[in-house]
Amino acid sequence: MKGIVLAACLLAACSGDVDGSVSDANNGSGSGSGMADAPGGVGEPANLAGITLLHNQVRQMVDTTDVAAGALPPMQWDAELAALAQAWTSQCKDTDGNGLVDHSSNASRTNVAGFPYVGENVFGSGGAATAQAAVNLWASEKANFTYPTGCSGTCGHYTQIVWRTSTHLGCALVDCPALQFHGTVLCNYGPGGNNGGAPY
Repeated sequence: MKGIVLAACLLAACSGDVDGSVSDANNGSGSGSGMADAPGGVGEPANLAGITLLHNQVRQMVDTTDVAAGALPPMQWDAELAALAQAWTSQCKDTDGNGLVDHSSNASRTNVAGFPYVGENVFGSGGAATAQAAVNLWASEKANFTYPTGCSGTCGHYTQIVWRTSTHLGCALVDCPALQFHGTVLCNYGPGGNNGGAPY
């Protein structure tokens, strides 16, 4: 995974891996029940085609057999969250110098698009970024997560994807040629997860 960077809006943490990948987070085997036909995203841009479906497939894999609330609801594409992601990501800001697009400020993701708070995952690649690569990397953190709240390593990108109440997403894919990890996928989630307690 050399040349790949990821980030999610969680609770301030940063770690470097030996292989050169970096994980930056700030603020923020399944039963298959509930989403036999995990929906895709109506209105997704061509360069992100399938990203809603990929998120819903990750949610579908969550074993909620012992969870009173049952299966996770599917996510749906949200044009306002996508516009927010595009507006921020296209600025290609890297104020901390880690070679990755910064997270937008918490204030800029408060009371937006009808949500009290919007969560955020950021993925960066030294090559071309894809929806599949971003979601696969975020979802790979499932290996570090033990329900309900256990985490050994980085888990926040995964828990944001499977956060029960996060039912809307909007993403942007931007190339920032001046950055080391120039291929960027940024997804916003409404309402935001990783705000205390178990994700589902």
